[in-house]
Amino acid sequence: MRPVSTLRTLLATALLVGGTIMATATPANAATCPHTESPKIPAGEAHWTLACRQVEGQTALYIDGWVEDTRRDPWCAAVRITPEGRNYPDEVRACGYGERVQIHKFYQGRSAIVKLASTR
Repeated sequence: MRPVSTLRTLLATALLVGGTIMATATPANAATCPHTESPKIPAGEAHWTLACRQVEGQTALYIDGWVEDTRRDPWCAAVRITPEGRNYPDEVRACGYGERVQIHKFYQGRSAIVKLASTR
């Protein structure tokens, strides 16, 4: 194999791995309230706040904010919310360059894993 072909292969692999790693932002551990975050990735950005309140003797988690698609491509920017005690996330998506979607979610408990991701 020629050195130029090997270099191209290595660069393509590095870009693929780097692009996969950059597709999501924010840590995978659960955030507890109060908490605010404003992550950015190449395809979008978001801002959210977690707040806890007592509702009828139970702790309630409120997540408010927004997600915006910032790239002209077929991908969407999405905020994925997995509250404590659940195995699957809720998703709020903004699809289309410049679209901003508001986030207003309510869950029982004090924490959730909240991530910004790029999705189709």
